[in-house]
Amino acid sequence: MTGPAEPLTGPAYVAALTPVANIAVGDETPWGIAAELARLVPGTGTDTYSSESEELAAEVLRAAGDRRIVAVVRDAHRHPWMTEALDALLAERADTIVVEMGVPQAEPRGSFHIATHGAARVCGLAAAETITSPHRSPSESSLSGD
Repeated sequence: MTGPAEPLTGPAYVAALTPVANIAVGDETPWGIAAELARLVPGTGTDTYSSESEELAAEVLRAAGDRRIVAVVRDAHRHPWMTEALDALLAERADTIVVEMGVPQAEPRGSFHIATHGAARVCGLAAAETITSPHRSPSESSLSGD
């Protein structure tokens, strides 16, 4: 986990950058933090984006409006389109929070970066709680993997 960044206090926009399903993680396997974050911060919206999305960063920025962006990725280091999208989002919105729910091999990026080391529901819940907690600090977190 990197920081410091202000905790999320208002509705956010979760952009789930979703890789193509594979044998380990099929389409039917739910993952991410959108549902958990929406439960904690009403008014939070979400959309799913894939490598087929044209002008992905522009689409996310348009959909987010004034809400803070939470970009959720899985194995970003394996998908150049994800890292390109993150770079473009961060160039426009430096306050973007990045949650890596796969293997965290890429360099941490974003105003706040969480690596959950898994995409299970409990990982999404822990990430959502961490993002919204006013008492979080990198040294207290078990999400960093350090």
